Amino acid sequence: MSSASGAPVPLRSLVGHSEAVAAETPLEEVHRRFAETRRDFLAVLAGPELVGVCARRSIAMLLGARFGFALYARRPVREHLLADPLRLSESSPLPEVLAAIAGRSDELFFDDVVLVDPVGAFIGFIFVHALVRLQTDLMLRNIAALEASRRDIADKNRALEADLAMAREVQLAMLPAVGGAAGPLDRWRGHAYYAPASGVGGDFFQLLRISETAAGLLICDVMGHGVRSALVTALVRAFAENLRAEALDPGALLTHLNQDLMGVLRQTGRLLFVTAAYLVIDTAAGTLRYGQAGHPTGFLRRAAGTVELLPAEGEVPGPALGLIAGFPYAAGTTPIAAGDWAVVFTDGIFEVMNADGEEWGRDRLRAELGRSEVPPGEELLRSAVASAARFAATGTFEDDVCLAALEFAAGV
Repeated sequence: MSSASGAPVPLRSLVGHSEAVAAETPLEEVHRRFAETRRDFLAVLAGPELVGVCARRSIAMLLGARFGFALYARRPVREHLLADPLRLSESSPLPEVLAAIAGRSDELFFDDVVLVDPVGAFIGFIFVHALVRLQTDLMLRNIAALEASRRDIADKNRALEADLAMAREVQLAMLPAVGGAAGPLDRWRGHAYYAPASGVGGDFFQLLRISETAAGLLICDVMGHGVRSALVTALVRAFAENLRAEALDPGALLTHLNQDLMGVLRQTGRLLFVTAAYLVIDTAAGTLRYGQAGHPTGFLRRAAGTVELLPAEGEVPGPALGLIAGFPYAAGTTPIAAGDWAVVFTDGIFEVMNADGEEWGRDRLRAELGRSEVPPGEELLRSAVASAARFAATGTFEDDVCLAALEFAAGV
C-alpha cells in the first residue's frame, strides 16, 4: 500500500493493539479482560482464525441489565459478536481504506478497525484517530506539493510572459516604418494600423520599396494567433524579402510565396494556412496591380473620395497560401492618379459583433474609409478602427487587427 505521493504506508505500523480472546471465553471473563486491558474492542478467535469482534459497550449493557449477569455470564463470547465490524486487509489501497472509514455511520465512526493479513488472519486493531491523522498528514503534504507546484507554474508563467513581451517588441520592431515617403524623390507613401489580440499576433504587413516610383504592400493573416502564428509571420516576411525580383507582379510573388511556404509546412504535418493580399503602386506608369490569396478584398479610395473594390476576379481569386501546391495566382490592374490610395486589411476589423450578434462588416468599413471630413492616411485608419470598437459589444477586438494603405502621393 502506498500514499498519494507514492511513499509506502504500511498499515501494520498503525496497529494500536492486538488484544484477543478465544471464542469460547465466558462473557464474565471477557468483561474482566476489558477492565484489565482498558480496550474498547477485542478480537474473538477460534485458534488462529478470526471469528469476529466483541465490544465493551455491548458486553457491559448485556451483563448490567436486570438478571443479565445471571443469564449471560457463562455464555461464550462467540454468541455476542458485533454484527458488522469494519475489517480491512493490510494490502488494501490507502484511498480504499480512507473511503471505508468515511463511509461509516456516525455511531460507528470511532470504532476500532480490524486489520487482517491477505489470507484473513488477525493482525490487530487500528484506532480511527490514527487513520484520521494519516489522512490529515497526507492532505497537508498534498497541499504543500500543490502550493510548490503553483509557485513553480507562477514562476514559469512570469518567464513566459516576459518572453512574450520581448517577442511582441521584436515583432513590432520588424514592422516597416510608415507615415511618409521612403525618399525625397519617391511618389508613394505608406500608412498602417496594427494591434495584435494577444502578446504576439498572426497578422502583419510588409512594405516593399521597389523603386522611386513603385512600391509594394503585402498583408497576411496566419490561421489563429499567438506564438505559432507569429513564427509563421516571420517565415512569410523572410520569404517575401527574397522575392523582390517578382515584386512588380502580385501574381508571381504570391505564387512563389505559396511554393516556399508549402515547402516548410509540408514538413510539419499540420494544417496551417495564410491568407494574403499584395498590391503594387507604380506612379510612373499610373497603375495599381493587385492579387490576393483567400484574403478579404481591399479598397481603393480615389482622390475625389469615392471608394471602390480593388481589382480582383471575385471575392477570392486564389486559395490561401499553404493549401494547394503549384497554384498559379493572377493579378488585376487599374489606373490610378495622384491622391488615390489603396487599403488592405485583415478580417479582425470587420468581424466584430454587437450585442445583437450583428457583424460590423465590410460595408461599414468601406463607408468609414470614404468619410470626407477625415483626411486620408493613418488618422482615417484609426478613425475606422475606433468606429468598429464602438460597435463591438465588448468594445474590444478578439482577433488581431491590421490595416495598411499605400498612397499615390501628390507633390512629393
